[in-house]
Amino acid sequence: MRVIRPSHISPEHPIATQEYAVFTPPINELIETFGNWINRMESGGYTSGPSRFGKTRGVKWYVRSALEERFNASIPLVIWVRRPDMHVSEAEFWKDLLLASKFQFIDPMKITNKRAGLRELFRNRMVSLAKTANSNYIVLLIDEAQDVTLREWQWLLGLQNILDLDGYRLSVFSIGTHQIGYQHDYLAKTGNAHIAARFFLLYSRFHGLRSLDELRFVLEGYDQESEWPAGSGKSYLHYFAPGQFMAGHRLSACADVLWQALNDLLPLEFKRFYEKRSLEIEIPMKHVAQAVEEVLWRLAEGGEWEVVTNYDSWVDIIRATGFSGHIEAITRVT
Repeated sequence: MRVIRPSHISPEHPIATQEYAVFTPPINELIETFGNWINRMESGGYTSGPSRFGKTRGVKWYVRSALEERFNASIPLVIWVRRPDMHVSEAEFWKDLLLASKFQFIDPMKITNKRAGLRELFRNRMVSLAKTANSNYIVLLIDEAQDVTLREWQWLLGLQNILDLDGYRLSVFSIGTHQIGYQHDYLAKTGNAHIAARFFLLYSRFHGLRSLDELRFVLEGYDQESEWPAGSGKSYLHYFAPGQFMAGHRLSACADVLWQALNDLLPLEFKRFYEKRSLEIEIPMKHVAQAVEEVLWRLAEGGEWEVVTNYDSWVDIIRATGFSGHIEAITRVT
């Protein structure tokens, strides 16, 4: 939250708390991919993309509702965020999954070593979720899956086998950074090809914003597709800059200037890297969101539209987000 903010901006606004996401074409592709895998009841698959491209926000804000809209049905979906600081015993593993499944009778403050009991409890929870949806099918979606260990994959394999014997199908879909691809190779080369074949056979990539049209689509989200407070009909731009909004100004009209500013700030090494491989340049959603948020704050503080949204202003704002350094970092590891 901005420490000092205009009095007419609520500290609870999603822009102030940064608890929001706007729908993007890459999120739409992610949902389409998962939907297709679910439609075929695949045993597993994984999606990877560089850090800060918007994967987690897409999972948190859109995946469940969009899938239920696509299938016009409740999807028995458990979303588990694999924390990198976990020191995992098998009991802790099943307990974390029970918490992720919203199992109301698990107490996170109580420590137990009854791993077999917790494993059986989670199996029963999966069966219960499937039955609630009048199905024999459950989906486990793992975010930050690059940190899942070999033992955890083995435990999931055992769970999937047990459920299969009982007549239930469990899909395990994963999403993570490029490191998850190393897991696939590691498993395949270390005698665990059966795990790789079960959970890593299918792959899709999570992209950044790849074109001016995609950027304009995102900006339209701030212009008109967002809303706060609920039911007010006010988009984020309308709320932060009502005068400019009523005067007809829109962020989507700035798409050309913003796209140019982003491209001009790309490191030369990055451009050569992508040109050499004939790859599309991809812009991390994080920096677009941060730049737009800063523009909204400046407008709310009384800034003039022409001053706040001109090319030089966008360049200064984007540079302050650490955009170039982030691009250099992900180029080295992609």
